[in-house]
Amino acid sequence: MAKSDKVEIHERVTKVAMDMMLKFGLKGLNMVELARECGLAKATLYKIIGTKEDLVREIAFEIFNVNIIKILEPYKTIDDPAKATQEFLDNYLSYAIAGQKILIQQIYKEYPLIEKDVHEKYESEMSIVSQRYLEWQKKGLIRKDINIVYCVDALEALNEVYVTASG
Repeated sequence: MAKSDKVEIHERVTKVAMDMMLKFGLKGLNMVELARECGLAKATLYKIIGTKEDLVREIAFEIFNVNIIKILEPYKTIDDPAKATQEFLDNYLSYAIAGQKILIQQIYKEYPLIEKDVHEKYESEMSIVSQRYLEWQKKGLIRKDINIVYCVDALEALNEVYVTASG
């Protein structure tokens, strides 16, 4: 199998697996069914993905990249703090909650080491948000008496409320 073919197959397997997880949850990620959906023998599937945990880790980072990095994008590209925060909230409420629920309520429970890996990336991204708020405060776009740490904590608390709530 050529390297490019293996990469394409790996991407397809990851996409199908992620779709299965988003539709049926982590428990619905059946490796036999995944192999069948991808037109592969089970042994070939494992040769491509490694272990189920490796695949779940990759999906966790994909969910993180799609959700967290995308919803934090306004803080990197918009110079107005109110507009950036509004776009963040719009993005978050529109599509990020479902993926975050899969991460926190299912993947992290089953694979705690994945949570540690993703959390390190999350902290890195959130530090960018904190820096952006501080930059806006220095420019006078945010009042000096506002505690930036509290603003970032409020954004994180919003995530906790929506993601850990049942339903």
